[in-house]
Amino acid sequence: MTTTLTKEADAFAVTLRQVIADHPVPDVWRPGSPSDDRTPALDAALASVGWAELLEDPDASAFIGPAAVELGRGLAPLSEVDRLLGGSPLHQGLARYPGERVVARTPEGPREHRVLGAQPVPYGDCLAVHAVQTEPTGAAVHPDAEAAWLRAQTGYLAGLATGALDLAVDHVKQRAAFGTTLSGLEGVQFRLADAATAVEGLRRLVTREDCGPAALAHAGQAAETVVAQCHQVVGAIGFTLEFPLHRYSRRARVLAAWNDAWLEGALT
Repeated sequence: MTTTLTKEADAFAVTLRQVIADHPVPDVWRPGSPSDDRTPALDAALASVGWAELLEDPDASAFIGPAAVELGRGLAPLSEVDRLLGGSPLHQGLARYPGERVVARTPEGPREHRVLGAQPVPYGDCLAVHAVQTEPTGAAVHPDAEAAWLRAQTGYLAGLATGALDLAVDHVKQRAAFGTTLSGLEGVQFRLADAATAVEGLRRLVTREDCGPAALAHAGQAAETVVAQCHQVVGAIGFTLEFPLHRYSRRARVLAAWNDAWLEGALT
């Protein structure tokens, strides 16, 4: 049964999709160089339609998951998701898009740390990763903020899988091979069907009430599996800088690593 709230959440996701399409994020990543994909015009446009205000909405959980799917699908800067937590998670002395505050996972729960210094470092994706020096402030992250961030991270990964699948399907429909297109080959159809099933499961996952740590752990594994299937059917062109599939696979692998560390309590 589709509720009015679900319809509103879907409509909001469609709005975000259009905003992101109107403000595409350039691929600024290059091997061996620090890179930052924050896009001020997109940030302002997302804020104007209410993305940054979702924590103030008592029904926010219904909106955050589907909205975050569109952020991942459109390769929006991950800073848009981390703002829900109140700052970047710390990962072995690294932070992405660091501001004045970052967040560490402790046995007592997430706690804010003040950033004392930050140095940009090359990384596997354009997440403005910095080596940071921090000190704890003692301030706890509100449970609702962490819950929103976990749901948004899960949705973002679902969006990455969706975007990768979109690219792969478009490619195989156009690429000729063995007297047909790649989409006419049984092996390709099987791989894409498996990927599509996983994507549908991820998109449903973000709407569940219990979309929390276990969901995020599953989402990382599932997104990596989907992009691997997409690379198999796309072939060598998928690893070139000119073809955008690598943007989805890079980010899925990077996020899976960060999230696994967070969920294991290893972020210090």
